[in-house]
Amino acid sequence: MSTSAAPAPQASFPVRRMDFSFADSQKYWWSGNPFMTQFMNNLSSLFPYGEKFFVDSVRGVREQIKDPQLQKDISAFIGQEAMHSKEHATYNEYAEAHGIDLRTLELRIKVLLEWISKFTTKKQRLAATCALEHFTATMAEQLLLREDLTTQIDDEKMYKLWLWHAIEENEHKSVAYDAYQATGGGYWIRTITMALSTVMFIGVIAWFQIDLLRKDGQLFNWKSWGYGLKTLFGPRNGYLTGLIGPYLQYYKPGFHPAQQDTLRLEQRWRTRLGFDG
Repeated sequence: MSTSAAPAPQASFPVRRMDFSFADSQKYWWSGNPFMTQFMNNLSSLFPYGEKFFVDSVRGVREQIKDPQLQKDISAFIGQEAMHSKEHATYNEYAEAHGIDLRTLELRIKVLLEWISKFTTKKQRLAATCALEHFTATMAEQLLLREDLTTQIDDEKMYKLWLWHAIEENEHKSVAYDAYQATGGGYWIRTITMALSTVMFIGVIAWFQIDLLRKDGQLFNWKSWGYGLKTLFGPRNGYLTGLIGPYLQYYKPGFHPAQQDTLRLEQRWRTRLGFDG
């Protein structure tokens, strides 16, 4: 009696090849507001080298992982993160056209992450990746949920870039965490690393935001600050305020990223943006 071999596992999500161009995007593409536009520019500056760090961290432990499904998902994770880095580097077309210096910020991230890599183990770097992936996934989920925010993006290409990125951050949000667990990562390293990463993340974002506004001549534009701070920190509907609950979930002993189920949300946005997979 013959038996057929089990089918080889397929990645749980695809790698989408994107090719954006932002050279003709308007300067203040978030509802004409300097503060919020620069906040999103701020986030974009973190991705080219930040996502390389994520990929290197997962690759650093890949040889220890035996699960064929997780191996397939790691390959797709690497592909998606590489495409994010590529497109956020292309984003600099827009920045350069308007005299916004994102390259200096990117190089600061590069130096910071290289310094961190010198003094940490593979497991600690993977724990940092898990922490920062949780940040990006929860921020991305908020964008997908909050059309009152995304409808403030006036530029069609910027709209598609950020929502494409948000979908994929949720598609692969469990991969680094699963790799961490598969290689013996424990609770204390994970949560202490999250606490340290939080302090560093907030510090970098605040530093870069001040720097961008100062160089843009908008540092004392109090109307813009008021709009931006309300958008980010409003007690009821603030973008960052909405992250507090999901952020705190990370410290639970039994936490897993998939507990925040976004599958229907992802599918709704894939359909809206015309993605097949």
